[in-house]
Amino acid sequence: MYTCKTLIATVGDHVSQEKRLSICLEANGFSFSETTPSGELLTFGVAEGTHATSITDATREIKAFFSDAGVRALGYKTLELIVVSDASTWVPDELYTMSSNRQYLKLVGCNAATVMTCHSSALGSTAVFSGNEQLAMAFKVALPGLTVINQHAKMVRVKDWSKTHPVLFAHWRKGFIDIAACKDGRYIFGNSISYEDREEAMFRLVEVVKAYALDDGTTELMLCGDVDRDMYAMLRPYFPKTTLYGGEVTRCANDEFKRLRTYKHALILM
Repeated sequence: MYTCKTLIATVGDHVSQEKRLSICLEANGFSFSETTPSGELLTFGVAEGTHATSITDATREIKAFFSDAGVRALGYKTLELIVVSDASTWVPDELYTMSSNRQYLKLVGCNAATVMTCHSSALGSTAVFSGNEQLAMAFKVALPGLTVINQHAKMVRVKDWSKTHPVLFAHWRKGFIDIAACKDGRYIFGNSISYEDREEAMFRLVEVVKAYALDDGTTELMLCGDVDRDMYAMLRPYFPKTTLYGGEVTRCANDEFKRLRTYKHALILM
């Protein structure tokens, strides 16, 4: 059962067909946001709780939470569920076959019990990734029209930020950094890199920059997720520019949003 840890909502009438609902699945709940096509943030929330083990129970609890939060389940222009996966790989369209999904993950050292996929038209590739397929299905039943993706499919849009200088986008979470490396408006590399300590994390990021020829003197390291002040200070000397992700939200009708640490929730706000 889910309880509401945080809920910031904007009072007013907004046509639901014009809105986007973005949900990020987490180990002990999920976070979500509602935004308009113009980038106005309408709702932000965090649900905490243990995920149900059956599709029926999970669907009921998801519906109940969103109903209590005043979020309508129908009529959105875009609905997405982001499954944050530890193991994933991109397969080009010309090489992809559904029957080989498990084999694709085995090639990157993953023997997951369940395999999920999502397609990126921007890359002409399919992301194959591990995840809780049963829980994802419960969200799809509770929210008709919802599309399931992983964090790397969402982070593809970082490529548009790299038209003027290389960008290394790093989403931090416990034991992993989700990376999107982009240059000249192109997505060059994306994966989840594990690390044991801060020093190893720093080394791995610098290694990616050098391996993919991003170090032209203008590279921007953009940090988000569970990054803290000490990690920021450690990384800053190694990159020409180090920033915290500020989000793509253009307007906030509710003053409470101004205190929201956007970089912590980048996946549902980008």
